[in-house]
Amino acid sequence: MEHLHEYWIHYTISNVIALTVLGLTWKVPTAGRIAFGVVFLLASIVNTYTVLTTPEAYLFYKDFAVLELYRQFTDDWFATHAQAVVLPIAAGQLLIAGGMFLGGRSSKPAIAGVVIFGLAIAPLGIGSAFPCTIILAFAAILLWGKQHGRQNDVVETEDPSTCSRLPDSGK
Repeated sequence: MEHLHEYWIHYTISNVIALTVLGLTWKVPTAGRIAFGVVFLLASIVNTYTVLTTPEAYLFYKDFAVLELYRQFTDDWFATHAQAVVLPIAAGQLLIAGGMFLGGRSSKPAIAGVVIFGLAIAPLGIGSAFPCTIILAFAAILLWGKQHGRQNDVVETEDPSTCSRLPDSGK
């Protein structure tokens, strides 16, 4: 925990970014989706570089884990196999970024990925910049609702009397 004071800068920046993504998603969903893409693209790049050059850097996060299971995993198998875990995570982050940049149907699995990823690493506590990942998971759920929710099933025409629901919407 000797480097904790250095970590606070990253912690603060991560949480400010998460709150910014949440705000963007709330006000301008497309901008929020693009912001998710940028965040996950950068995370993928940083994680790939870090695990290839200094994989021991990830052992630092175990000190902040709130679940003993996470600490044990990091101390045991992960300590000697960081690349086997982090490279697939970075690939997943890259896929999330791609889905967010593409939008439409491609954003659905990307949004689900954000929620799963955010909840999965939250038990790392402040090592995952908690509550950053929970805020991002909430923002992703909000994005799903704004971009893929029932309110978007309305087909609009120039004549409001001819507006109807899509046939598969169940309404």
